[in-house]
Amino acid sequence: MPGMRDAIDLVINEVRTEAATAEIAIWMLTVGVLAYTVALGAERWNRRRGDSTVTTVCGWGAVRVAALLLMFTLLAVQVRLSGWVTGADTATLDWFVAHRSPGVTAAAVVITDAASPVGVALVAVVTAALVSWRRRSWEPGVLVVGIVAVAAAASTIVKMIVARSRPPTASQLVTETDWSFPSGHVTGIVALAGALLIVTGAGLPGRARGALAGTLAVLVVVVVAATRLYLGVHWLTDVLGGALLGGAVVAAGSCAVTALAARRPPGRAAEVTGAPAVPISAVQISGIEDGRPSDTPPMPHPVADEHRPISTG
Repeated sequence: MPGMRDAIDLVINEVRTEAATAEIAIWMLTVGVLAYTVALGAERWNRRRGDSTVTTVCGWGAVRVAALLLMFTLLAVQVRLSGWVTGADTATLDWFVAHRSPGVTAAAVVITDAASPVGVALVAVVTAALVSWRRRSWEPGVLVVGIVAVAAAASTIVKMIVARSRPPTASQLVTETDWSFPSGHVTGIVALAGALLIVTGAGLPGRARGALAGTLAVLVVVVVAATRLYLGVHWLTDVLGGALLGGAVVAAGSCAVTALAARRPPGRAAEVTGAPAVPISAVQISGIEDGRPSDTPPMPHPVADEHRPISTG
């Protein structure tokens, strides 16, 4: 099929020649943001109407994963080609270098050491063991460790592919010798925070407490990202890439939890995420919301139909 082959070659060449320009970057970013926003809005709308099914929840979840990966891919290509999106990197680095102080430097070093890949892995393993022991199930532990491990592996692979150099050594307050994009610290902390929200925090009874858990997770990510910029070991686009990559892995893990919970008896659907501390998708599936049992009686059969509506409690 010469015609199709020529068309594919044309598209590839166009992307190669235009990927570093503002035009394609803006278009891809717009598509990614719109897709993510629409998917998130559709999920919430379906839940409010009581019209959610496992299929729709996982479907819109897959759209969110795809949107995050699209934006991450855009950023990776831009970084590789020193494109338009990287324009703020140098200015951001210069700003942090100009606003250093001994006290902040000491705190930044402590935070960045704690959030290192080794530190994140240690916290993930310990937390996984504790949660699994408390739930008497190995699945929540595997979920936490799995999300963190996949994120770390993906970050390492992308680093080797993009092969971006670190900021100048003169700007660095700590020594880093590997590739720069994406930030492994930010990727790891996003993955860890997201995994912990899935198994413990996102479904805390009451919207205020759930929002607090999410806000604290975001705050931790922002602080870790800021320390990497402050210490001069990453560019701005490195930490943004880490956030997108980690977020995509967490979103995929959340979809997996939803699918797993749907294939269990309602009474056991919360083994991975706990009850009531479960994410909204598993809350809907298990029939537990805000710590109160649903009025809907449990299903008698052991395997839930993936097309049945998800109870809203």
